[in-house]
Amino acid sequence: MHLMNYLQHFDSEKIIEACIAGAGDFGRGMLRQARQMRNLSARIAVDVTAEIAAQALQRSGVPSDQIMVCQTKSEATSAWDKGFFIATGSLESVCHLPFDVVVESTGIPDIGARHAEIALQTGKHVGIATKETESVVGPYLTHLAERNDLLFTPLDGDQPSLLIGLVTWAETLGFEIVAAGKSSEYDFIWDEQEKVVWCNGIRYEASDLERFWALPDNQEVSAVAARSEVLSAIPQISVPDLCEMTNVANATGLVPDRPDFHAMVLRTHEVPTLLDHERFGGVLQGSGRLEVFNCLRRPDEVSFAGGVFVILRCEDSDSWELLRNKGHVLSRSGNSAMVYLPRHLLGLEAPISLLDAVLNKLPSGGGSAVWPHVDLVARANQDFASSQLLEMRGHHRHIEGLRPEIHQGAPLSHSSPVPFYLLPGAKIVRPIKAGKLITLADVDLPESHLHRLRLTQDAMFFNDTSSIMEHSQKETS
Repeated sequence: MHLMNYLQHFDSEKIIEACIAGAGDFGRGMLRQARQMRNLSARIAVDVTAEIAAQALQRSGVPSDQIMVCQTKSEATSAWDKGFFIATGSLESVCHLPFDVVVESTGIPDIGARHAEIALQTGKHVGIATKETESVVGPYLTHLAERNDLLFTPLDGDQPSLLIGLVTWAETLGFEIVAAGKSSEYDFIWDEQEKVVWCNGIRYEASDLERFWALPDNQEVSAVAARSEVLSAIPQISVPDLCEMTNVANATGLVPDRPDFHAMVLRTHEVPTLLDHERFGGVLQGSGRLEVFNCLRRPDEVSFAGGVFVILRCEDSDSWELLRNKGHVLSRSGNSAMVYLPRHLLGLEAPISLLDAVLNKLPSGGGSAVWPHVDLVARANQDFASSQLLEMRGHHRHIEGLRPEIHQGAPLSHSSPVPFYLLPGAKIVRPIKAGKLITLADVDLPESHLHRLRLTQDAMFFNDTSSIMEHSQKETS
């Protein structure tokens, strides 16, 4: 939660030059927003082909006669010197140009790793929107950037950056953080007349939901469990949600209450009641927990909009009762309260992080505190036969037959679970039963940039004794 005078915070005449690698929805939003900003220029777009990059620039409002399609370094140099916008299919063809920061927003784990390393090796800061890459090698890239006096940072506009801001705001004020997290991307919208729930444009029958719309006193946990069962046809946890929480865990040290998360279906005012300790009527085993919930609402109620929240312990009951009367969301017991940001504006607000990185040398994430506390891993929810290939599919980058979980971070070994986004393209080498975590002994991983960087990260954090000792001292201080 950044509360400041932004015009003073970014009081500089410098114009930051950005290169957008991955000009899809997120990247195109940044290209558009840069055209409205005084301190940011985004003249370079990189995509699968230079032609696709040129189309993204045009859709962001750049006249076609101001765009030069470039295939080589010399073409890019000429275009830059003449003041053109540059469209290219290769980051390597533009990294010699004098821009400040690469925004990696391809959403493709291996390409994200390659782009980030190239950028850092050529003296560019990196703003990472490809959370899949960050979940596997974010700690390594963060520390590589630091060694080169650069920043590798998540971006406001995505939930990890916004949540890290909210968590550190609460820590600065000395609050006990009971829990922190986000709502899922798509609300569960209850049509009371039709007795159906809509989610992401799909209609689900929910005739029994009315019984569990309101939670009876002292039966909240059992009623929410029954509500989730009534809505079990709707996916209640997704790989992107847990991927983002992996990155928050590694930046903050907060951890999930259980590997697969509670992922409850909750109305906004119920969140602090359920996300509290068991002794206060919630589901949590302790404080400092990461969680995701599915926002249940009527069509005329305000959305949580995939926003982020912290649950704070109410130490001063008088102050919090005053705040409850002002409309703040407290638990039924009065022992906890939710502070939340009901938004994430994708590429439209991400430029804030670029300004902070280049002008103020401040990351939107954990900076040098980032550590591989946890890994996003995969558990089979079906049987797999030898020789099957694992394929990443769809907008949500899921792998059919696998469900995500978050476990303690560990180096790659035959017995440890494989990070989820090392698995696309992997070949099953022995039968796997449903319910088993996927380990390195189960698969033959493809050669990839991401795999190579992960091995480097493992050596940096798990084999470097001095690094581990230094981290342990920080943890106990």
